[in-house]
Amino acid sequence: MSVDVPSDAEVLAVGPRQLRERLLQLNDPAIAWLIRDGSPDGVDLIVEWKTDDPDWRQVLEDLEVPLSYQMHLHLDPDTRELLFHDRLVQWRRDIDDRWVECCDTGDLHLVWSGNSNCRHYLISVEHIKVAIWQCVHDVGWDYRVSG
Repeated sequence: MSVDVPSDAEVLAVGPRQLRERLLQLNDPAIAWLIRDGSPDGVDLIVEWKTDDPDWRQVLEDLEVPLSYQMHLHLDPDTRELLFHDRLVQWRRDIDDRWVECCDTGDLHLVWSGNSNCRHYLISVEHIKVAIWQCVHDVGWDYRVSG
């Protein structure tokens, strides 16, 4: 059985409102992350861990996933690009044993693996990026790191 996949030129790009709706439809109880409105933070959408869900929060804490990870998404209707920017804030001790805030940004590649509640989990920001890339690509938009 063969499947005809339309080329990029054959995909009719949707508008930013439709892309936003499709991205929000990626939210699923079976995954550790969610997409939410980002307007209070000055971006279109934010992807973050489900820290308000007690079951997912336990898994994230058991795997020692930094709960402060976010991906900021900006929809550029002029270029039909979804621009993303990862952000991870952590507190670490410096050489003088003082707590300092450290912020990593850009295109981060982060993976955590371990057991929680007698199950093995592999949690990766790449899983998020692949799902978003596929959604964006399917509606005729491009996806790249903002710079």
